[in-house]
Amino acid sequence: MKRFKEVRMRSYVSRGNELIANGKEKEAMSLVEDGLRYYSNNIIKSISPYSTADAGLIVLSLRHIADEIEANNKGAKEFAAGLDKCVDKPHIPEQRKVKKPNRY
Repeated sequence: MKRFKEVRMRSYVSRGNELIANGKEKEAMSLVEDGLRYYSNNIIKSISPYSTADAGLIVLSLRHIADEIEANNKGAKEFAAGLDKCVDKPHIPEQRKVKKPNRY
């Protein structure tokens, strides 16, 4: 049986900090934006497809997860608030398709 290699990304923020230390601020911001796109796309892939009726439940779940991550990682809330002001957020395209459920 083949085993799939676990994907483990090196920190986008740590790599960005290294770039900043070397005077490459523009490249650092681009790298952090790539990280935001990477995590956003992975999250969307993991929850899609979803019922539009459950969109509010998904929003609540993601906010709860964010609250837990902030509570367990000192400085994460402040860091995210700072980045929110200076990072271009990727557009997340959604397609609506009406399909009958195959699970209840």
